[in-house]
Amino acid sequence: MRYTIVSRGDPLSSEVERSLDERLAQIELFRDDKNPEVVITVGGDGTVLSAVHNYLDRLDQVVFVGIHTGKLGFYADYIYDDLDTFIQNVKSNKYHDVSFPLLSATISYEDHQEYYLALNEFTLINPYRTQHLDVYINDEYFESFQGTGLCISTPTGSSAFNKSLGGALIHPNIQAFQLTEIASINSNVYRTISSPMIFPKEHNLTLKPTHVSEIIFTIDHRNITLKNYELIKFQLSDQVVRFRHYNNNDFWKRVKKSFLVENK
Repeated sequence: MRYTIVSRGDPLSSEVERSLDERLAQIELFRDDKNPEVVITVGGDGTVLSAVHNYLDRLDQVVFVGIHTGKLGFYADYIYDDLDTFIQNVKSNKYHDVSFPLLSATISYEDHQEYYLALNEFTLINPYRTQHLDVYINDEYFESFQGTGLCISTPTGSSAFNKSLGGALIHPNIQAFQLTEIASINSNVYRTISSPMIFPKEHNLTLKPTHVSEIIFTIDHRNITLKNYELIKFQLSDQVVRFRHYNNNDFWKRVKKSFLVENK
């Protein structure tokens, strides 16, 4: 098996990476940073997102395994104290792969388009000026939004920023995506549904600015500034990210581990 390691780069993560390299070499696994079969992330969820975006052009050829040394490890199966267990599980070669859907965004300008993929979410945010966006579902006008911004999330991303906005948690087996408001302003002029909306894979969502101004567009851990864009269309992509699990750590177990105090 060819592997690579994407590390957060802090002292603990770097030490875990060094130990992993030594121990994986002992069981005759080979490090190949250019053409890996397995990408091991060492850090937090931000490290996982960075690794996924680093290998977007090879998603059909790689799987990801997370080792948690950060503050939040929703995607990670192991913590850094579990390296013995991880090595034994790799040696046993007993695993199952799960696929998490990606969300696509196509930004249209007057003379060109830009295309992006996200594992967690896209957001449109302007903390300085109120945003005015018309919302279309399947190319039909639905509502006019006024407020700080909007969050469009995947099922796995439903437990991230979306959750803090009061969005629903969606199991990754459900092929859907979600729209959640960020500080909406409801008045006689602009009125929104004021609750999260969940869309099936077959649907698309389009946002059109009615007053064009600069807005911060986030793509998972990245952000860019949009100016003079005409619209953004979102839909669930056919592309997926595969994660390799050597133990039974399903979605609801991850949710419980991340957000609930263990009392039983």
